[in-house]
Amino acid sequence: MEYGVCHIAIIPLRALPSEKSEMVSQLLFGELYQFLEEEENWVKIETCDCLYQGWISKSLFNSIPTPNAEKYIDSKKFFLKELILNIENVNAGTIFPIYKGSSFPYPENEILNLGKQAFKIRLPQQEEEIKATDSSTELTTFATSYLESPYLWGGRSPAGIDCSGFVQIVYKSLDINLPRDASQQVSLGEPVDFINEAEIGDVAFFENQEGKIIHTGIILANQNIIHASGKVRLDKIDQTGIFNREFNKYTHFLRIIKRFL
Repeated sequence: MEYGVCHIAIIPLRALPSEKSEMVSQLLFGELYQFLEEEENWVKIETCDCLYQGWISKSLFNSIPTPNAEKYIDSKKFFLKELILNIENVNAGTIFPIYKGSSFPYPENEILNLGKQAFKIRLPQQEEEIKATDSSTELTTFATSYLESPYLWGGRSPAGIDCSGFVQIVYKSLDINLPRDASQQVSLGEPVDFINEAEIGDVAFFENQEGKIIHTGIILANQNIIHASGKVRLDKIDQTGIFNREFNKYTHFLRIIKRFL
């Protein structure tokens, strides 16, 4: 069994081994993955947190020894809540930014080793701040920090994010691992029968005319929902679905609400 770890800000994860193939997701800095197979200049991998598969460029495969990977999985992780954090690749002597939503083991004396790569990381002061007394407040604060982030199919960063990637990252900030896609997320959690019983942090799923789950978002206070549609935005939600005040119409039709907290 061979493992790798994302050692740059973002690695595109593609459906097929081709630069022209659809980007189905992204790896963020520090995320661990397992090697599955190789085809020419491409490697098929499976993420270790949500078991999502796709292809990455072979040139970006950063191997990590299996014993180290096993320790990596069990290690306590730092989760970045700031927009960006500049870190230094010690090997290359270069400084580059990583994005909010990245997670990695706590550095020792400001040094984090990822396979053959070493990084100097000075953590921001977020961990020393007083944490919210309840998860709903913490979730709301983190989720709304993504407002105005552009929509990007397969994206998982503030530079571009899709609806299910947004839900996944917000819950990851609470140390809850959800699957990557909305069609997978909907199979988990406890159903909420009525919209007026929904609580902050509940996840709403929406369907098309064929009954296929095509969208998701997180319910906040006062019948608001935060979701990625064009951009990360706030809209009103009721028993019918999401009502877009700019278009003065329903844009997404509610299928079910699930509770994960």
